[in-house]
Amino acid sequence: MKTTFRRRFIPSLLALSVAVPSAAALMPAPSSAAPGIGISQEQLDIVRKYAKEAIELLNSLSPEEKNRLRQMRDEVRTKPLNWWRDQIFQNPQAVEKMKAKGVTPEEASAMLRDMLALMYTPEDTIASLLAFKKNHYRTWTKIFGTEFKQEDLLEFAKMLERQVMADLVMSHMLNIDKPLDDMISDAIARMMQHGKFRKLGVKLAEVGITTTDVLEIRKRLVREFDRNNEVRDIFISAFARKNTDIVVQPGKLSPGKEKQVTLKVEFPGYFTIRSGVEWISSNPEVATIDKKGKLHAHKPGTTTISVKIKGVLIGEKDVTVEPDKGNKPDKEDKENK
Repeated sequence: MKTTFRRRFIPSLLALSVAVPSAAALMPAPSSAAPGIGISQEQLDIVRKYAKEAIELLNSLSPEEKNRLRQMRDEVRTKPLNWWRDQIFQNPQAVEKMKAKGVTPEEASAMLRDMLALMYTPEDTIASLLAFKKNHYRTWTKIFGTEFKQEDLLEFAKMLERQVMADLVMSHMLNIDKPLDDMISDAIARMMQHGKFRKLGVKLAEVGITTTDVLEIRKRLVREFDRNNEVRDIFISAFARKNTDIVVQPGKLSPGKEKQVTLKVEFPGYFTIRSGVEWISSNPEVATIDKKGKLHAHKPGTTTISVKIKGVLIGEKDVTVEPDKGNKPDKEDKENK
């Protein structure tokens, strides 16, 4: 068994998965209502529920990660509307059903484009959200009515994002050899076909867009904007960093000594992982780490220990090897024996 459980999992977690990109940028912490553009105080209060976690996630990104998001946002914005129309409306019936709702393909295409750009905006979230509401409130309401509101989309995205660790950890536990993108697609399909978010699938079906169409649109957008899964992995890693910790066995680490390293996971449950993941040392001259998480110190210095699951960075920790002072065991080493 690869893991040691400290609590039992909720059985339904076996069916949960993860989807990206994140909608974190859709979740600002507004301070006042803006009724002129379709935002009521009640809606703002609902959005506020998701603000803290989303903003913390965005703030945890490195400058390089934020720059990559901005780059993707700009790429999304520069695509012409006819390109977006081609991605969405490959089924002629969808065009006619959309028109029957009073929405042109161009309006629907512009809304999808701006929604995706909003998801990849790592700053100015309040202004960006208000602009989106102002520009697309009419289109959104005609397609989704009152059955599926924009705040429901926020909750949908948040729930999917929170399954990052559940999906990766379950695949690790059960030794599931399945591509992460396939797991993401499975999660989207389940949520659109069952439970409280089934209404999203129903409203899209009314305009001729099936769950299968949604998954195909997603694949086309990934191929165009995130072919190497950089942005996908940025969000997965950011969430993982907030819910895991790399723990090194206590005691002084000096050349010739070994320490056990474990990955402590806090979501979807509390347990530890040692083997079956990819352990990496940034400075193998200072210390190396084997596939079972055993750290071997070689010479004084500092190295960064990283851990990956399915190629996605889950956590990092700096480890210092101190000079040997006569191999005299310290107090913590004695206690560990």
